[in-house]
Amino acid sequence: MSGDLRGFADDLRRLRVKAGITSQRLLAPRAFLSHTTVWAAERGEELPSLDVTLAIVKACGGDQEEWDRRWRLVYAAGRERAASPWPAQDVADGSDPVDAGCDSDAVTVQVARISLAAKRQIIGRIELRYSPGSHAAWGRFEGERGLDWLAAHRHRVDLTVGVGREADDRRLGFETEYGADSHWGDILITGDGAFFAWTAVRFDGDEVAYRETERVVLD
Repeated sequence: MSGDLRGFADDLRRLRVKAGITSQRLLAPRAFLSHTTVWAAERGEELPSLDVTLAIVKACGGDQEEWDRRWRLVYAAGRERAASPWPAQDVADGSDPVDAGCDSDAVTVQVARISLAAKRQIIGRIELRYSPGSHAAWGRFEGERGLDWLAAHRHRVDLTVGVGREADDRRLGFETEYGADSHWGDILITGDGAFFAWTAVRFDGDEVAYRETERVVLD
C-alpha cells in the first residue's frame, strides 16, 4: 500500500472494489456515512478523518488495525508538509479542535441522526467528538446527500454546531453556512460530568431541525 495521500485514497477504493461493493453509493449506508463523505475519501484531495476511514474499512472487511496505523502515518506526513494558516491555539474552552491539535486522536463517542421537523427526512447527523489526549469534546455535523441538494437548489442552509457540559450548564455553538462537508464547533474541556453535542439547522433563517446526542461522562 502506498504511503502518500493519493495512494491512500486509491487503496481505499481498491479495498471497496475487492469487497465486491461496486459503487460509493452502495458503500455509504453500509458504513453509516453520507455519499459525499465516501466520495471525498476516495477522491484523495484531503485525508478523511480516522473515524471515516475505519468506518469504510470495517464495511469493506479490511484490517482496521493496519488502516489505523496507515492513517496516522499519512496524517503525520501531512502535518510536516503544511502548517495551518492560522496560529495554534491552546487547549481551552472555546478553542478550535483542529487548531488546538485535538483532532489527532479524536474518536466519536455518540451519534444522533437529524430529521426535518416537518417531515420524516433524515438530513444529517450530529456527533460528539472526544480527544482523550487533550481531554476535550466538541460537536461535528455531517450532512446527507438530500441536504446537499437542498442547499444547492432550494434554500440557504445554516448550521449551529455545538457542545454542552452539564456540570456548569455551559453550551458553546458555532454558526456557519452549510457546505457539503463536515462542520465542527469549538471545544469544551472534559473531566467534570456529562457532555453532549447538539446542532440546529436553518433554512432561509428559519429553524427546521434540532437534535442533541445522548449524554456521556468523559474523562
